[in-house]
Amino acid sequence: MRSDRYKDEPVKKKKNGALKALLILILILAAAIAGTTAYFYLTAYNSLSVAFSEESPVLEFGESYPATSFVKESDGSISAASDFLDTSFTGSAEIVYTAEKPVLGGLLKPSKDFTLSYAVVDSVPPVEMWSGDGTVLERGTEFDINNIISYGDNADPTPLVSVDGDVNMDKAGKYPLHVKVTDSSGNSTEWDLSVEVVDEVPAYEDTAERTDFADFISANKGKGRSFGIDVSAWQNEVDFKAVKKAGCEFVMIRVGYTSDGEINIDKEFYRNFHEARAAGLKTGVYLYSTDSTEEQVRSTADWVIETLGGDNLDFPVAFDWEDFGNYQNYHMSFYELNRLYDAFADELTQAGYGCMLYGSKNYLKTVWEKTDVRPVWLAHYTEKTDYEGPFVLWQASCTGRISGISGDVDMDILFNKN
Repeated sequence: MRSDRYKDEPVKKKKNGALKALLILILILAAAIAGTTAYFYLTAYNSLSVAFSEESPVLEFGESYPATSFVKESDGSISAASDFLDTSFTGSAEIVYTAEKPVLGGLLKPSKDFTLSYAVVDSVPPVEMWSGDGTVLERGTEFDINNIISYGDNADPTPLVSVDGDVNMDKAGKYPLHVKVTDSSGNSTEWDLSVEVVDEVPAYEDTAERTDFADFISANKGKGRSFGIDVSAWQNEVDFKAVKKAGCEFVMIRVGYTSDGEINIDKEFYRNFHEARAAGLKTGVYLYSTDSTEEQVRSTADWVIETLGGDNLDFPVAFDWEDFGNYQNYHMSFYELNRLYDAFADELTQAGYGCMLYGSKNYLKTVWEKTDVRPVWLAHYTEKTDYEGPFVLWQASCTGRISGISGDVDMDILFNKN
């Protein structure tokens, strides 16, 4: 007698066959979808392209070159490894661009990398900051050319100096010299100078004319202008009530200075800061810096922030780096010096303070970069400045006289926007 289980076998076979057919159909559909997807992906991938406006461009050291400016045309959206090409060194370099094109409604995003090779060169010669011409030296002392001249370079921290001519420090007389300064890229600057050796160096005689603050205001008055001074411990104790009564409207106060890597507070800072505010004067501060590394300058900026203790200021904090006499002894390029200012400003900005650059006309033109990015406090001792860059403060005299201060004081003009 046959078992009933044999009656179910044809049914099971039919079900298994249907499942197999369905599975095969699914596999076929999956393969079709995968094939179609792969087709669209590969088609999009193979179409990705980037044409550069210039192959192997030659760029100038320290200049800004937006990465997108080198893309002539492309198939797909383009992104670069960085917003700007790196020109902080000389030599060969590369930047990677990524082209991307979404397919299937953005389900897939095929991308392809393209590399642009470029070269960075330095064609800017070193800068003669102080020629040394007319230097008078005492007989019997030691002669070192780096003690009487000053020079620097935009890219090279240690340009080489050579001197044609000799100075006999044992014999009085005038000695002509020819100096040549050459950077690592072969750019050079040269000049002539004369050194005089004497038995005794004459004493310095100060013949500068002094200007009363009232006369300073009268000579420079104009719409949107305010008049003030800047002070430090050199002015000793200041009577700020008398200063304000004399017509002064604001004061920039030295918070401190750095020397040999050490941070020092101006011994009159706290008294100057609080008494100037109590007298109703607008107040700002400046930091005299000789820092030469980013670590130093960030530490100095943090010290300034801590010293201010959250007090509000009427002006951005001024960064005063002006030790350009014998600048070559710092072994620091102008590019590196500018990065110090950037680091200082970065720390101040994070703490909620503004930052501005103090500088003389000559160095604002030859050393400092991007002087239109942050406010500038110009130092130019003249009746009418011919500095063409933007500035908000002008230190127009260092031989001012005002009630409340015994001796000289710097006098400043603020150009109000309104």
